[in-house]
Amino acid sequence: MSETNFDNIIHDIIFDSPAGEIQEVYNSLITIVGENSKDTLLNVIEQYNISKTIPIDVEGNRVLLSENNKDGASRYFDPINGVSFTVDHLNRKAQDVQSYQATDFDGEKKNLYQNIVNYTKDAYPGEVTVATYPIDNTKIEIIINSTKYNPNNFWNGDWRSRYVYDINSKQLTGEIDVQIHYYEDGNVSFKSHKDIAEDNVDDVVKSISTIETDFEKSLDVSFTELNEKQFKALRRRLPITRSKVNWGKAIGNYRLGRDAAEGA
Repeated sequence: MSETNFDNIIHDIIFDSPAGEIQEVYNSLITIVGENSKDTLLNVIEQYNISKTIPIDVEGNRVLLSENNKDGASRYFDPINGVSFTVDHLNRKAQDVQSYQATDFDGEKKNLYQNIVNYTKDAYPGEVTVATYPIDNTKIEIIINSTKYNPNNFWNGDWRSRYVYDINSKQLTGEIDVQIHYYEDGNVSFKSHKDIAEDNVDDVVKSISTIETDFEKSLDVSFTELNEKQFKALRRRLPITRSKVNWGKAIGNYRLGRDAAEGA
């Protein structure tokens, strides 16, 4: 196998990792590929953490990673708590924490951060982390990451919202991603994605609230459709036992995925 193909396979496996299970995936991969490939795995995990805006523990605070809060090649910054740090990407912890002053993080952007935090307190029952990072003088990145991990009951889920708001044009663009993994007596993975593009946005928080509420409702409809119609349409006699699958009882467990999406 060529080095390029090997790297691509590692990338695809890690980026397809279920929510909250990157440690387990790493442990399995390092057993398969060996310690000589450790740097390759960790480099991809760093890409994964940035792409998925994973929260990092920074001296007791949760800080989201993004391309827009990088401070050089290996450091990141948190404008709210005024620190910069390097990251142990596998264990999701900050290292070498230093003081930091963001020069382009003014009062308006700080107010937006607090308004987003206030919105998420009522909208998300899971553990929520919010970030607002300046992109340039006219744009700001808004990230909401909510997780509900319950490995003891064999399910994990997360919700990631990521927006860019242009202060001058009042355009709001971004995306929402939901990922759920349910693996008790089976292995069910659910992913959903929505692209966002809104013009003439004066109240950013109100627009985000409307967008996310509508998306949550669409997920609820999808799960109901899956439960009540599509899975039941698969009901048939099994070739050996000649008995029917009791979809009404079995598929009821998949409501857990919807609950995780609502709480994530």
